[in-house]
Amino acid sequence: MKRSMIYGSFLLLCVVGLAGQAVADVNSLRGVTEIPVTESAPELQRFINDKENINRTFKEQPPLVPHENEKYDITLKENKCLECHMKQPGKDEAKSVEMGESHFVNRDGKKLDRPSSNRYFCNQCHVPQIDAPPLVGNNFKSVAAK
Repeated sequence: MKRSMIYGSFLLLCVVGLAGQAVADVNSLRGVTEIPVTESAPELQRFINDKENINRTFKEQPPLVPHENEKYDITLKENKCLECHMKQPGKDEAKSVEMGESHFVNRDGKKLDRPSSNRYFCNQCHVPQIDAPPLVGNNFKSVAAK
């Protein structure tokens, strides 16, 4: 078979695949309601700012953040979360939860003296708890409810 025939067949398959995607039936969570051209900004959600830890709803769930963290800078050179949550000898007792030992172990299982690079960006796993209704209903049962 000639190369041009192979490339032509591949191109035809790609075009057919893209055409199928273009006519696919996509359902939205909002239903058939159209998006208005102009709409006021959504109401800001109220952060639950507790001094107590928020209970976890399933095993191995990352702890939820009981305070707002939207303005906390987390870059390659700076991580504001570490100011309070890093284990430090003689640290002033701010009553913040210290990072778990798992955050100081790299992928090879070696213990480090600083947080592992794959655990450095806290807000990938830890999210603030807000007082908002769920987007869709579910029948999830919490670990505590069993």
